[in-house]
Amino acid sequence: MAISCLFLINGLGLGNSTRCHAVIENLAAAGCSVHVLTSGNGLAYFREHNGIASLEEMASFYYSGTNGGVSGWATLKSVGSLAKLAAAKRARLREIIEKVRPDIAVIDSEYAIGPLRKQGIPIVAINNSEVVVTQFLKHRREAQGVRSHFWFVEFSDYLFHRKFADLILSPFPLRTPTRHPKFRRIGLIVRRAVREIAAPAPELKPRQLRTVVFMLSGSVHATQVNFAGREFPFAVEVVGRAGESHGNVTFHGRQMNNLALLARADAFVINGGYSALSEAFAFRKPTFVLPVPGHAEQFINASLAADLGLGFKVNEKNLLDKLLEMHRQDSWIGRQPMPPKFEINGDVEAAEAILALVAERRRQSAAVFQTKSSPSGA
Repeated sequence: MAISCLFLINGLGLGNSTRCHAVIENLAAAGCSVHVLTSGNGLAYFREHNGIASLEEMASFYYSGTNGGVSGWATLKSVGSLAKLAAAKRARLREIIEKVRPDIAVIDSEYAIGPLRKQGIPIVAINNSEVVVTQFLKHRREAQGVRSHFWFVEFSDYLFHRKFADLILSPFPLRTPTRHPKFRRIGLIVRRAVREIAAPAPELKPRQLRTVVFMLSGSVHATQVNFAGREFPFAVEVVGRAGESHGNVTFHGRQMNNLALLARADAFVINGGYSALSEAFAFRKPTFVLPVPGHAEQFINASLAADLGLGFKVNEKNLLDKLLEMHRQDSWIGRQPMPPKFEINGDVEAAEAILALVAERRRQSAAVFQTKSSPSGA
C-alpha cells in the first residue's frame, strides 16, 4: 500500500525547506506520496521543485525582536498573538488532514500539531534542539545576550519535541549519543546536489582565496554587513541580500538555486542557520558564522563550527576586519583542526527512519485487528 506523508515546514527562512526537500526526494523515490504544508519562503521554494503531490499554505509562527535580532522576552510577550495564530494553524491542519489522509507527518519547526495527535497520526520531527541544549550548557559562560532566547524558546522547543513527537531525528556532523532515547542521531541533512559537488579539495591559504560567498539569511531576522568603503583582494558574492554591486562585491539577492556560487566558493560567510551550516560542513571550506543577534541556536551553531574546526564565530562589527586580517597574514588565525570526516547522509537516514516507523505502525495495526477478529479475542 502506498504511503501518504505530510510535511509541516516553517517557511520563515529557507533552510527548513531545503533540508526537508532533501528527505522528500528520498521518500518520493521510494514511492511515497508527499504533501507539503508551509508558508513564506517555503512556498516560494517548493513551487520551483517537483516531486511533491500537493503544496498548501499555512501561516507561520515567528520570533519577536528588534533591529533584525530576536529576543526571548519579546517572544514571550507575543504569546497572545501566537495563541490566536496557533488556533488558525490547527484549523488549517485539520482541513489538510481530511484532504490528504496522511499515514505519517513530518514536522520541521512547526508546533500546532494537536489535530495530528488527536487522530493518532505518528509524528516525526526533524529537529536539533537536543544538540542546542547540549552545546549551550557547554558554552553557557559565553552565552551573553542569548540566555532569555535559550530558556524561553530553545529549551522549550526541546521539551515540546520530547513530549509530543513520536520520533525526533537529530542531525549532527559526528556520531555522538543523544540526550534522550526519543532523539535519534543521524548525519547532517544536505541537498543531494550539494553532496554531488562537495568533493574534497586542497585547502587554500587565505591569500589563495579567489571567491568568498556570503550566504545571508532570507528571513526577516538577519544580520547586516556593511561593505561600503571596503576593498577586497578577492571576489565577494552576496546571496540573500539586495544591494548595489561595486568593485569586487556583487549582490545576487535571494536565490532559490545557489549551487553554482557554492561550487566556486573558496570560503563562506553564513548566518547561523543549521541548514546553511550543514552544507558548509559538507564542503569543509573555511566558514565564518555570523549569528543573528540574540538567537541562541545560531550562537550555538557558530560555536559548533569553531569547536569542530570548520571556521570562526564572528559578529557584524568584526567580520570583515577578521577576514581581511587573515588574508594579510595569510593564516587562518585560531582555527582548530577538523575531524577527518563529517556525517552528511542524514537525508537518506531520515527517509529510512520515516518509512520504518510507518511499517512498524502498520504491523501493530494489523496485529490488533487480527486479535480483535480472532475467536479467542471475541
